[in-house]
Amino acid sequence: MVRSEADEVFDVLASRADVLEAVVRQPRTTAELVSGLPVSRSTVDRGLRELERAGFVETSDRVHRPTLAGRMALDTYSNFVECLDDIDAAAAVLDSLDSDAPLAPVFLDGCEVVATDDGLGPVLSKLTSFVEGSTSIRGLVRGALPSQVDAYHRAVVEDGTPVDLVATDDVVQRLVTAYRPQLAEAWSVSSFSLRSVESLPYSLVVSDLPDGPVAFLVAYSERGLAGVVYNDSPAAVAWARERIEDCRADASSLPRPPVDGG
Repeated sequence: MVRSEADEVFDVLASRADVLEAVVRQPRTTAELVSGLPVSRSTVDRGLRELERAGFVETSDRVHRPTLAGRMALDTYSNFVECLDDIDAAAAVLDSLDSDAPLAPVFLDGCEVVATDDGLGPVLSKLTSFVEGSTSIRGLVRGALPSQVDAYHRAVVEDGTPVDLVATDDVVQRLVTAYRPQLAEAWSVSSFSLRSVESLPYSLVVSDLPDGPVAFLVAYSERGLAGVVYNDSPAAVAWARERIEDCRADASSLPRPPVDGG
């Protein structure tokens, strides 16, 4: 294999991925490539020369075949492009976060996004669906939306769902002042736990649903709720659990009960 600089290799993949993908699918002659791709003969010829120089394609008996390095490079490049597409899809939500907000690329790989561009309804409905029917919930909470407070209250008090949350000091204060009865009822259930921390960059929760766990991130802008990004891949859920545990270790336990019913 002819070794190339990383930027040169990337340029080759970015410009010749269609040719490499074609020979990965099936070894082909130049004529077959020309007939199967929407580019000129000269473009195919240049692409093959560049791919051969990079060590990604080899030719014998006029048939072009991918090398092992070529297959691996195409897989890596395709995954990279897909990850960029996922980041772009989530940009409407991610733009509301600070640039140094802790967020692993694995959380965005294959994620789904619901932004408030189309209204609050779809976002609130999606968030409620992650709470209803859950067998356990553990997470970080930055906001206290009325519909979400109601959903968590029903899960804890009516369904007996174990709920372990770390909330910002502002959220705890809002719960105490605006949702005192609901908070008191939740605190009466032993499976409910609430800790406090000074600040959080976003809400991040793992909900164990009947079909498997899902991790969801809720972002807020200066105008309010920005949207939700969620992912049920094992890698994304594992990252979210680790992030939650790290924040939980730094949070302060609240005395039980923090408020009375009167």
